[in-house]
Amino acid sequence: MSLEKSNLSDLSSGIPHYRESERTYQVNVDARLPTEVFSQALDHIVIACVDLVFTYQQQVLLAKRRTYPQKSWWVIGGRMIAGESPLAAAQRKAEQEAALILTDDRCQYIGTYSTCFAQRQQAPQERGLHSLNITYQVRLTAPEKAALQLDTEEYDCWQWCTYPDVLRLVNPTKALNQALLNLLSRVSPLNNEGLARS
Repeated sequence: MSLEKSNLSDLSSGIPHYRESERTYQVNVDARLPTEVFSQALDHIVIACVDLVFTYQQQVLLAKRRTYPQKSWWVIGGRMIAGESPLAAAQRKAEQEAALILTDDRCQYIGTYSTCFAQRQQAPQERGLHSLNITYQVRLTAPEKAALQLDTEEYDCWQWCTYPDVLRLVNPTKALNQALLNLLSRVSPLNNEGLARS
């Protein structure tokens, strides 16, 4: 019996990515479904996203998004594209949304989260959105921190936060803020400041 040779990548990122060699189609990253079609799809499917937790020493970068589903403080990230590996998606989002070029070894997998949002950007907004978020920590250097510039079409504002800063920014009784605090509890070195005990 002969086994088909697997095409495995992204082991270093914590998420194995298997791709059949016969798959040759790749969606253009700028291609979008018509809004009404995408809205109908969101009623029925769970979308895959990557989130990036940028850290520098004892701080984490939080950004206030301009649009739903999380029109509030969150980390950087967005949707994966069909055929894209999680690591490639993370690198693409880092470049698109923060103007950072990341090598394969920079993304440290910290967890996958299921998030059900009450609102979404697409009509009808009140139907919400369900996503699975593959989340990576990226430790930035001082020059990277200084050069970081978030996409102002996506983010209203952003700030570097210590754990006490995070608690001042978010209401910990809200479900998605609890998700954010849980996510940050897995981030080193922030978890040394008490996030793991919250």
